Amino acid sequence: MRTLLFYLKVPFFIPHYLFFILNEKPILGYELLRWGEVLRINKSSKHALFFELICNLKEYRSLFYHRLGGKALLVSWYAPGIPNLYFDVPSSVISKGLVIQHGHSSRFNPESCGENCQIWHNSTVGKGKPGGAKPVLGNNVLVTTGACVIGDIKIGNNVVIGANAVVVKDVPDDSVVVGNPSRIVRLKGEKVNIML
Repeated sequence: MRTLLFYLKVPFFIPHYLFFILNEKPILGYELLRWGEVLRINKSSKHALFFELICNLKEYRSLFYHRLGGKALLVSWYAPGIPNLYFDVPSSVISKGLVIQHGHSSRFNPESCGENCQIWHNSTVGKGKPGGAKPVLGNNVLVTTGACVIGDIKIGNNVVIGANAVVVKDVPDDSVVVGNPSRIVRLKGEKVNIML
């Protein structure tokens, strides 16, 4: 039954597919493959993978629309993304490879975001106060469920922000941060306990 429903949905997403293949942004192809890898979706071709993601994952749809910019208005009205997933920055600020896990009730507003980051649901990345500065995220940063990364801070490369952590200070490369107030519990593979 699920397969039948999928095939019934595919024709509605042919305009999306045309935007995907006719668009000159290589970032779309890279992110398609990255989503397939992270979510462990095995398809015989990138075309099949595209239809699997665009038909079934509103999170992917939201990022796809954000990457398309104003052109997305032509197709997003009848197949919306997640309504409470907010991108408050231009697409150019977000490097390639962003993956959104669930994405419900999340706000993503960094100063810049490195490659291959992941954002999970109920998370906030952005200003700590109105008019305040925004965080800079390095490459391979994972912001997990309920985490807040706010203010004028720098998050290094290969960092994991644990569930419900509140990060308001800089985090070095290769760290795992948890808690509120936040502390580093792993640094460069070694167990530590460093308050931020």
